[in-house]
Amino acid sequence: RRVDMQTPFLGTGAREQRMAGITLALLRIGYGLLWLKEATWKKPPDFGMRAGDGLWYWTNEMLKYSIAAPHRYFVEHVVIPNFIFFGYMTLATELFIGLSMVLGAFTRLGALAALLMSLNITTGLIRHPAEWPSAYLMLIGYSLLFLSFRAGRRLGVDALLALRFQGDQPRGLVATTLALLV
Repeated sequence: RRVDMQTPFLGTGAREQRMAGITLALLRIGYGLLWLKEATWKKPPDFGMRAGDGLWYWTNEMLKYSIAAPHRYFVEHVVIPNFIFFGYMTLATELFIGLSMVLGAFTRLGALAALLMSLNITTGLIRHPAEWPSAYLMLIGYSLLFLSFRAGRRLGVDALLALRFQGDQPRGLVATTLALLV
């Protein structure tokens, strides 16, 4: 018997495809809630600098546990001296990722931001004795999943945005780029 490599892996029946879409949407929403929860301990205005905890603590842990010398150098010579700026950037990025996933709005852009953040966190902390390497792999895996599929088009704002960008009408660079993100 020959295996057909073109068989849709999300199922061939309408019910299977609907369930796959709903499952993907629920995973996306859960992933967004995780990022929103993680953003709650990034507390302005000093992000833990005074108390030696929070984001300040974990950023300094990257100096000890990063698996890449260029990453460690960047944290030491760029991030630490400009910590407040990077604290706000981290908070804003995590809030964007979380809201993007929960709302299903510009989900692929949120997934790209999540992938970059996850790679940074993984590079800096995967060797930390109090951390679970599998958690970092999950962060990367989910971001790749949502980057690969149009996860925001099921139970998400992207379904509405996609209507604006579908069709054969000529469009400019901005519209073409936005169409890739929804």
